[in-house]
Amino acid sequence: MPEKLNLNAVSAVHLRGIKGLGASRAEEIVRYRGKHGPFMSIDDLSRVPHVGDMPAQEFDRLKQQFTVAASGDGHEAHKVNVNTANAAELRRVPGIGPAHADAIVKHRQQHGPIRNVNEIDELPLFSEQSTLERQTIKNALEV
Repeated sequence: MPEKLNLNAVSAVHLRGIKGLGASRAEEIVRYRGKHGPFMSIDDLSRVPHVGDMPAQEFDRLKQQFTVAASGDGHEAHKVNVNTANAAELRRVPGIGPAHADAIVKHRQQHGPIRNVNEIDELPLFSEQSTLERQTIKNALEV
């Protein structure tokens, strides 16, 4: 069974890949989270425009794909060093998939260590993510 996605950290890019969501619903989830703060429970999805009005069976299937990790549960305590982590370690950061991890490693190989986590904003693929998504990733990283 695939690992559940943390509703409070998943990016719109990852959300678009979930059957039944699509780009507009994925953006609504990220927008809602940015405006209202972290989801307290999976059932909070029902408050997201265009998500809560999905057919009941479809909505129930969607909810099964997520988990809600509360802040302070230990997942956010350990930051990943962007300069020493390998691609596999970088992929464990919510919002960083294989392509993003490879982009960071390649950037380090070509340009040396990253001096400030804000440099991530200028890397390929990251510019396609929202400011909130990039900030969530940067909050999980350190130099």
